[in-house]
Amino acid sequence: MTNSSITKSQYLLPGEHDNTLSLVHTHGIYRNLSLNSSSSKQTYQKNFISIPRIYQPKENDFIIGIVIVRTPDLFLVDINSIEPAILPTPSFDNGRLPARNTMNRLSVVYAHVVRTDSWTQTELSCQTIDRLKKKNDFGLIEQGNILRCSLILCEKLQHSSLINHLHNIIKNFRIRITRNGFIWYLTDTINSMIAIKNILYKYEFENNIDYLINLYHEIMVKLQQQDDNLVKVKQQQQQQQQPLVKKDIEIKKTEQSKNTTAVTRLLNQVIQSVLDKIIDDIENNENK
Repeated sequence: MTNSSITKSQYLLPGEHDNTLSLVHTHGIYRNLSLNSSSSKQTYQKNFISIPRIYQPKENDFIIGIVIVRTPDLFLVDINSIEPAILPTPSFDNGRLPARNTMNRLSVVYAHVVRTDSWTQTELSCQTIDRLKKKNDFGLIEQGNILRCSLILCEKLQHSSLINHLHNIIKNFRIRITRNGFIWYLTDTINSMIAIKNILYKYEFENNIDYLINLYHEIMVKLQQQDDNLVKVKQQQQQQQQPLVKKDIEIKKTEQSKNTTAVTRLLNQVIQSVLDKIIDDIENNENK
């Protein structure tokens, strides 16, 4: 890396100053340090790439959180913000609070933000927004896979056609994209879950949808080849073990046959000697 490339970019943290401007909201990369103090604020902001990682709650946002504390009255939920949010126990449909053994610390919940202000903590709810729906999407998440990603990727997926393409090529594919850096998805096979994870992470820096779809198929082919190779190896191991078992059985059978023949011979000899003795006694009695 040359000196010129180093001076063209700088990583700035919230609250750091450059010339007369102060960045206090998010951290990011300042791409051009050649601007003078007379440059306008708009010109300066165009050269600053914000990298938000901390979620700022807003009302009606759909979020996925991790329960960190359960009390009789509420849950404290980590929503990737500066402080945990509150999920009151009555904020479930018809008051159906999940049992303690199913929803406790480190459980994952899907909810929406109902209140944000400067005086109290963010409040969540798992009650249904659309009363016409027969099934509530909010509540405890008990299956599927969860990705933790950047807020930029979540925002990008909200307005992307990639999800529609994945729905068309993946059977029974379900996904929930939140605003706070969590993505939940569910598929029928483990291979497709692995492939989707790679595609979603790749999409943060890649905008070519066709390339990503082709990459998904390539990953699926590689994973299927690995599964086939594992099956072949297991079959070979089983075939190698079967002859050994047969030989052991044959050896045991021959030993058993040898032992049985020896016993029968001994019994025949004993019977023959007893019969001979009886015949001799009968003949002696007749001679007398």
